Parts: sequence; C-alpha cells; structure tokens
Amino acid sequence: MVHVRPALPAGHGEILTRPEFSSWPVLLEANRAASANWSFEVAGVAVDDVRRVARAEALEAAAAFSGRLGVSVAAPGAPDGPIVATGHQPEFYHPGVWVKDFLLQRLADETGATALDVVVDTDGFDSVTVTSPCVSPGMSRCVQYLAVGTEDGCYAGAAVPSEHDLDDFCRSAQDMLDTLSAPAIGTHFRAFCANLKSAAGDAANLAELVTIARRRFEASAGTGYLELPITELVKSKGWSHYVVDLALSAHRFAEAYNAELAEYRLVNKVRSAAQPFPDLKIADNVVELPLWRIVDGRRSGVRVRVSDDGVTILSSDGCVVVELPATGPDAVSALLASGEVLAPKALSLTLFLRMFVTDFMIHGVGGGRYDQVTDGVCRRYYGVEPPAFVVASATMYLPLGAHLVTDEEVALAKDRLNRLEHNPDALLGEVEFDSPEEHDRAVALAAEKASLVRAIASPDADKKALGMRIRDVNTELAALLAALKVELTAELDSLLEQQRASEVLTDRTYPFCFWSPQEVADKVR
Repeated sequence: MVHVRPALPAGHGEILTRPEFSSWPVLLEANRAASANWSFEVAGVAVDDVRRVARAEALEAAAAFSGRLGVSVAAPGAPDGPIVATGHQPEFYHPGVWVKDFLLQRLADETGATALDVVVDTDGFDSVTVTSPCVSPGMSRCVQYLAVGTEDGCYAGAAVPSEHDLDDFCRSAQDMLDTLSAPAIGTHFRAFCANLKSAAGDAANLAELVTIARRRFEASAGTGYLELPITELVKSKGWSHYVVDLALSAHRFAEAYNAELAEYRLVNKVRSAAQPFPDLKIADNVVELPLWRIVDGRRSGVRVRVSDDGVTILSSDGCVVVELPATGPDAVSALLASGEVLAPKALSLTLFLRMFVTDFMIHGVGGGRYDQVTDGVCRRYYGVEPPAFVVASATMYLPLGAHLVTDEEVALAKDRLNRLEHNPDALLGEVEFDSPEEHDRAVALAAEKASLVRAIASPDADKKALGMRIRDVNTELAALLAALKVELTAELDSLLEQQRASEVLTDRTYPFCFWSPQEVADKVR
C-alpha cells in the first residue's frame, strides 16, 4: 500500500493524469479481461449475473435521468460493452474536478465506451457556495451562499431554492465579481446563472438543480456523457444484491474493512482513528455497515443484527428497518419489497461502482488516495485483484495577473530589517544622507563599532563596558538610519500584503462557472 502521492499541477492549464492518458484505453481493456475471470458469488448469485443486472440497470437509470438535462447526450451502449465513469458531489467544484468530466468524454470518444458521471447526491453538505476574489477595499475572498445544509440532510433532500433566492444569489455573486479587473469572469458566471435559473423549473431537488445547470452551461463544449444520481442507482436490483451480500457477511466484511484501514494508517503514519474513515463497529452479533438509511431526505447510520435465520437491518437508534432471510435471493426480494433507501458511504460506493457497474474509474487526487483502501478491501473480501483506477486533476487560475510573492522574498525583507536593528553599519551603502555631517557621523560610528568588536574579542577586555558602548553605537546608527527603517518596513508590509493578495488571486479552487467550458475542454484534447 505504499504509493507516491501525486503533486497537484502548479501552472495554469496544467493537467495531471496518473498514469498518462495514453495508457487509459489499455487499462480499460485489461480491467475488462480480468473481471471476465472472476468466480465469486454475491449473496448466493454468480458475480457475472449480478454485474450483468447492475450494469444494465445503471445504464437505464442514467439514460432516464440524462433525458431530463435538456442537452444532447449519447445513447448508452450495451451493458456488456465498456463503461467508464467518474463522479463527485453536486457542488460548484473547481476546474480540477471538472476536468475529469472532459477526460471522461475524451476516453469515451476514443474507445466507444459508455461514459457515466456519478452524482453523489446522497452525501451531506455544509453549504453550496461560490467563493471568489473581491476588492472590498483590499483583496480578499468573498462568499455567496446558494444553500445551507442540515446536520442529517443530503443534497437530494434539499429543496430547490426559490426564484427570489436564486435571483439574490446570482446578483450578489455578480456584485463580487464586478469588483475584479477581468470582465470575462463575470460573463461566464452570468451565462451559468441563466442556466441555473432555467434548471430550477426542471429540478426536483438541489442536487438536480446544480447538475442540470452545469450540463446546460457545459453544452457548448459538446460533452455527451450520461449523469447517474446515486438516488437512482440505489433503487436497482444489482445494488440490493450488493447490500444483501454485505449484510449476510457483515462480520467478514467489517473485519476486512477495519484491517485494511489499520494497515493504511500504519503505512501512512496516520494517527487519527477517524482517517481516512472510521472503523466499522462490531459488537457481538451487531455490526455496522458503511451505508446510510435515507428517509424524507434525512440520513442515519445502518447496522445489522446477525442470527441463524438471517439478518435484521437496524437504524442507528436500534429500530428495525427490515428483516432479511438467510438465503441471498430471498433476502434481495425482501429488501426490494421493503422500499427502503439504503445508500453508500464513500468506500462502499466506489467498491460497488468499480466491481459491479463500471470497467474504469477516474478519481481526483483525494479520491485516488482513499481508494487505495478500497483496493485492499476488495482483495480481502472478494479475493480478487481490484480493477485499476486512474487519477486526474488540473489547475486553472483566474485571469487577474497576480504576482506571486514567494516566501523567500518575504524572508529576505525580514532579514534586512533584522540586520538594520542588530548590524546597522552593514547597511550604510544603501542610504542617501541629508547632509555630509550625517554621512561622516555614520561612517565614524561604523568605524568605532568595528574597533569595539575587535577589542571585545581580547582576553582581558572589559566586555561589559565594551558591550554597552556597542549597543549605544548601534542605537545612534539606527537613529541616523531611521528613514531606511521606515522604507524597509514599508517594503516588508507591501510584500506581505501582496503575498496575501496573491494567495487569494492564485487559488485553484474557485468554482467551474468562472471559466469557459470550451477553455477547459480544449486543455484535454
């Protein structure tokens, strides 16, 4: 589990793909060949049969939802054909996330694969915002809120903001952008807001609003990949097979999950028991599963109580959700009949997608790091080598002409001030004095200090008296150089202010809607 962590691209327009994009089609075919040889069972059913059902259902659900986007999308291919995917929460993410969609489209175009963008609408969120640089009056970051989450809510459970709230959001965010020197940023955002407002009439929740608006904004770049919300995926029979398998083998799965987390923390020197995810709790015959139960848009944890007759799925407060018999197919039927919505947490989502729905996943840098744990769980639980995934990101800077002030520049300015305080004689060459008398006095003091420094090094020197005189000389020199101190202090203050401003201006995480879709798409072609 030892991996080199990929460095984020630093230059504007730079794209990180690990491994190189040219190898992706080869990895796709290698993953397909490897999965054809899997022979384990999922809830008592051969893995090939579960994959066949899960893939067909995922494509059907993606096609149905994508038909509501209001843009042209590709028709899904056959379930046994290649399927490639990426995914993210439905937020105003930065171009480093957005670029995965364009890479996904390029891979689909080059291989003939069906491309899916998985909308993780079952995740919770603190807020959905746009953050931008703004001048008010100095350079700072300003934030405008579209929606605020609740403690147990999720994107799919949040309502579409009202027409008034959408108008206020767009107007207030536009006011932030109008303080900047690059009008193109505001132009792109206005175009996005037009799509956001048009999407409001076609969206059933916040997740759909953001997704539909993004795809309409992006349409000019010619993307045609399908969108697949998790809330649609978890209605499927294939997903139910997966959940039942985890439930009927809860102890074995939790032990594999926890063991792999322990190894990850050991190898990567992670001390927190909550990173990258908390362990699953095991208490005698009750085992936690990495799932959410969603009722009326609110999430709670899921546990199972194991007995000889089957398993009982429990909510986090111990209430019975559904009783499942011990045989897999019967348990799948019982779970589907219950109508319960059980949604994945992070690892269980990527494990399901990589093993049962797709042939190839594109992760961001963070997701790729955490999916190393998924790889290990796959080996421990299913006994097979996991399908390879890839990592991609990009850096796009706003066209604001920021000067990047380095830490070295600041350190040099601080060092000059420090030298002025402790060794002012070393800076005489940088000063223009008001009179010859001041110049001569400074030179005389510098010569006296040099003599005092030599004298204090003598074995029989009166170090106390000489030291006091050196301090007096430094004080008088500093007074003569007071104007230089003012100048150097102002220079340091200016550098620190520029550095703060450059940190704001060169932030790579501003939302995708500040850029032209064609500009980002062109970077991957």
